[in-house]
Amino acid sequence: GQGGNGPDPSLPPGGQVMAQPPKKDDTPDWGKDEEKNNKGKADEWAIAGEVTSRRQHKVSKADIAQAKEEYISLDWDDVFPKKPKERLRWLYKAFQAAKEGRVKARPLFDIVAHRKFIEGLKGSVATDTLNLIRGNLTIFSAKQQKQLTSDNFELFRKYAPINVLDSDDDEADAPPLPPPPPVVIEPKDKKRKAAEYEKEKAAREEEDEGHSDEDMETKRQRILAKGVERRVDPADGQAYTITDFISEYGGTVDRPPLEWTNARHTSFFFKS
Repeated sequence: GQGGNGPDPSLPPGGQVMAQPPKKDDTPDWGKDEEKNNKGKADEWAIAGEVTSRRQHKVSKADIAQAKEEYISLDWDDVFPKKPKERLRWLYKAFQAAKEGRVKARPLFDIVAHRKFIEGLKGSVATDTLNLIRGNLTIFSAKQQKQLTSDNFELFRKYAPINVLDSDDDEADAPPLPPPPPVVIEPKDKKRKAAEYEKEKAAREEEDEGHSDEDMETKRQRILAKGVERRVDPADGQAYTITDFISEYGGTVDRPPLEWTNARHTSFFFKS
């Protein structure tokens, strides 16, 4: 009958099946596992990157101390107020840094050639400063070297070695100056070491003079009565111990600075 041949009610008009857009839940299955894996890896990478970015290098006290030791200030306000001995120590470190390319020669020259840098330098500190400069002249340009080795440079004029010429000799024919001796800069804790040396020396002297109770007591009383020797530094008129003189002018307990020796007439013992 006609009922069997009638249009299929499930089909659209015209009887053709039309393509339908996929539903949200009808996404093809292929690639789903790979998507999940990639997403998981991406999350892992993000977490690893986050951990890496948060990880900081721990700076030890030794690293900080080394950084401070290697740092060289070229600020005039830092350098010029230093005591003579500290200026010499700064210059030694500055030349080391210049050789390693950590500081430039021009600002270093401007400091060295300035009158305020050599102000107050005298005795062994002045001589060591000049020897240090002469020993590192190659850092500077030819023009700068000439200035630092001429009478226009006060430190050179006062403390450079003098060539003795006969009256008939021309000054231009004078032989070159001998090379400067190496300058040894003592460690900064030298003052403490000198004090320890004095203490050990006194202990050895006690042992050498006898081991009986009476001798030891007599020795101890004599040392206490003697006190600590001080001498007057003419630079400021104040009295200082030998360790103070060494800290300011260099030298050692066995070979004290000239300033200490010359102040022998001002010696007195301070009783604590």
